[in-house]
Order: sequence, then structure tokens, then C-alpha cells
Amino acid sequence: MEPENEQLKSELILDELKKRKRTKEVIDIEEERVKVVIFTCGVNLYAFYGSDIREILPSCEISWVPSLPDYLPGLINVRGDIESVIDLRHFLGEEKDDRGKRLIAMAVRGDFHSGVMIESIEDVVDVPLSTIHPPLATLNGTARDLVIGEIEYGGKTISLLDIGKLAALITL
Repeated sequence: MEPENEQLKSELILDELKKRKRTKEVIDIEEERVKVVIFTCGVNLYAFYGSDIREILPSCEISWVPSLPDYLPGLINVRGDIESVIDLRHFLGEEKDDRGKRLIAMAVRGDFHSGVMIESIEDVVDVPLSTIHPPLATLNGTARDLVIGEIEYGGKTISLLDIGKLAALITL
């Protein structure tokens, strides 16, 4: 009877080991991700949702139009379409520096189409939706009106800006 008893005991141990292994397995759940475009404006990093940016244009000639507000330096021609250009630094409280060339991010949301002046593109990344945190309550200035969240990138906290809120600010 001993061999049968030992076989039963070894089966119990194997069953217990299998049970422990199953409880330690990591279950891979596909988390919803969103694409963000990380860019510099002034001296700081910011981000837009990738779905709001149609394309990035190299620096091009901006045609000045009289009587436009400070945040609209003029108009550009994009393959035959005339688009306005928004100087984002005005809304973010960034110092205006007219040296150097700027890129233009073509922003589109619903009926809103406009170019947004930025210094450079840092990265385009997919981030898990759960890693986008609400903006700090202590955020002040005009930037507070545009920020809808914050993400971590390269050890830095980056403000995620909302194109829809920017559109609402300039169409008032």
C-alpha cells in the first residue's frame, strides 16, 4: 500500500504546484491606447491628441492680414486651401521669439481647420488611456483653459492640450 500512498501524495503535490503556477500567471489585457504628438512650444513640451493633427508642415511663408488679433499671425496656402495660423505661444504664456523657423501642425477637429505654430516635434507615441491624468488644480494662466490632461514622457510631466478648447477660444 505504500507505493499507492506515495503516488497519491506526489499527485497532490503536483496538483498544488500547478494551482500555484496558474495563480501567478500574468493575464495580458489589451488596454486602450491613444496616439499623442509631443512638441515644443517656446521652451516647454506639450502634446496634442494625434487624431487632431492631420499633418506637420515645414516652415512656410505666412501672409500677414491687417486687423488680425496677435494670436493670428496670418494665413498660409496648403495645396490650394487657405488656412489660418495660430501662434500657440500667446495662449500658453510662452515668450515670443521670432528667431528661427517654426513648424506648422495642421489641426482638424470637426469644422475647425487651422495651422498651429510650434518649434519642433519631439515624438509621436501611443500612450495607455489610463496614464493620462487630470491637469493640476494649481495650473494657472491662459494655459489652464487649454490643458485637458497630463502625461509622463522621458521623466517629465507634459501638458496635453485640447484642440477643441483652442478652437473655442479663437472663435468667441
